Amino acid sequence: MLITMGVPMPADTDSPRVLRLTFEFHVPRGLRVNIRNDRRFTAVEALIAAVQSLAGQVFPWASKMTVRHEWSYAWWDETVERELPTTEKNTPK
Repeated sequence: MLITMGVPMPADTDSPRVLRLTFEFHVPRGLRVNIRNDRRFTAVEALIAAVQSLAGQVFPWASKMTVRHEWSYAWWDETVERELPTTEKNTPK
């Protein structure tokens, strides 16, 4: 174990590591369809099963998978991206 300024630092393998992927499925505005809970839960379970079946092949280091399922009416959702000033540390050489 590495000790820096009197504080024990965990080894790389002791650090918590998480691969997070986010998928959002959007229903187009104006589409006249009532998406009932049972249809939504069936879709969620199918997507979970598909990802779980691939996980061992493409990311074999994982020991568990956590799934967050949210259903909402996104009346307002905005993402803003802004350019930051160029510095020596954020510019390729």
